[in-house]
Amino acid sequence: MLSNREIEEVHGAALQVLQEVGVMFENGEALQVLKANGVEVRGSVAHIPEELVKECLKKAPSLISLYDLDGRLSCRLGGDRVFFNPGSTASWYIDENSVRRRPFYRDMVVFSQIVEKLPFLHMQSTALVVQDVEEDLRAVSRLKAVLEHARKPVVTGIFKEDDLEKMFSLLSRFTEPGKPVAIFDACPNSPLRWSSHLSRSIIECARRNIPSTIISMPMPFTCSPPTLAGSLVQHHAENLSGIVLAECAAPGASVIYGGSPSLLGKTPLMSHPGVLKLILAYNQVGKSFGIPTQAYLGVSDSLMVDERAFVESAYCLTMGRKAGVNVVSGPGMLEGEKTQSILKLVLDSLVCENSFTRGLPLVNSVLETVESMDVYSYCSTLEKEVEVDEETLCLRLIREVGPGGSFLKPKYMREYQSVFSREFSMPSVGDFQKEPLRRLFEEAKREAASLLAGLLKSL
Repeated sequence: MLSNREIEEVHGAALQVLQEVGVMFENGEALQVLKANGVEVRGSVAHIPEELVKECLKKAPSLISLYDLDGRLSCRLGGDRVFFNPGSTASWYIDENSVRRRPFYRDMVVFSQIVEKLPFLHMQSTALVVQDVEEDLRAVSRLKAVLEHARKPVVTGIFKEDDLEKMFSLLSRFTEPGKPVAIFDACPNSPLRWSSHLSRSIIECARRNIPSTIISMPMPFTCSPPTLAGSLVQHHAENLSGIVLAECAAPGASVIYGGSPSLLGKTPLMSHPGVLKLILAYNQVGKSFGIPTQAYLGVSDSLMVDERAFVESAYCLTMGRKAGVNVVSGPGMLEGEKTQSILKLVLDSLVCENSFTRGLPLVNSVLETVESMDVYSYCSTLEKEVEVDEETLCLRLIREVGPGGSFLKPKYMREYQSVFSREFSMPSVGDFQKEPLRRLFEEAKREAASLLAGLLKSL
């Protein structure tokens, strides 16, 4: 996606943003930690100097070890090794009977048992927001369901500050000291703002040798600049701010350079080819600094398990694997992280495995068909160079909007509409209904349904 020169330009622009514009932290302890390491704090905004960023990048480990609940090394994150896990925090669930409903604690138990039996899902995740548990206990209860019914490492996160001690206490019952089994996700509020509870999550995880994934969530023309390069600059600045906080709290803390970009739609669009391009670009930036990377891929924008869901997930998961994204989150997800489907989870795991029991050459067939038809404009979008210049880096615009601001204003729309349309055009989704893709989907769906029935029967 990017040349070395363009990576340097993005990094240089992000350093300017951190120093001149700054990042808002709503947590007083986070501001004190940063201030103690030479950061200038004005009110709740931290202005992070370039030298501190360089020091912290050197301290961040290039390899992160995760263990299973039996204390065995399970995943070694880094290099171009790729590990898959389901997406997290779905508020809707399509169960084994194809009924879409709110998820319950029992669903989280069954879901984790299915994940445990799928070999190409290397990690668990606290994938469902269970509804039959008190709100104050939802974060810890879904982690409890996974720890009591599975052995793989788990990707999780908190909803509020009170969750931290409860979840750390629960983890201590199942793990050995010095052998982390969990990754805690932490998402800044774009643009350039960290909530109090997620700032504290980064600090406490760093001090307890628990890896944090910094998941910036740019949405071009809404909460990030309307250009790919500008959103990349903001994404990089937000990730760097989380890395700096972790390394200032505990030098050598394990951090993962991640993201969950999207485009504005009825639900956030996460499989749009422009979003995939942004993901592949930021993965390249993160890797250039030797930090393990993460991305949400395999999250379909479809509302159901259909041809579109199958093609979007197969294509994006395969591209993420080719790019060496270290932690790929998202198998099973629909509606932009809103819904988790147990059938799609199995279907996506077969895509990750790249082989069906009847020998269906799934991934090659999908890629060849997508390329021949240029379905959803994936190929033509990815073939276009990323425009990196003074205009598209959007430094002036980022300064003007500032931490916690909005890019969705009429004057910005007038100024940037043409470049936004060029980089994030909204193609038709009709191509997913083409006959070759329909045949591939039907065969894959039958295979996944048969496998799911066998897994459920074995529980």
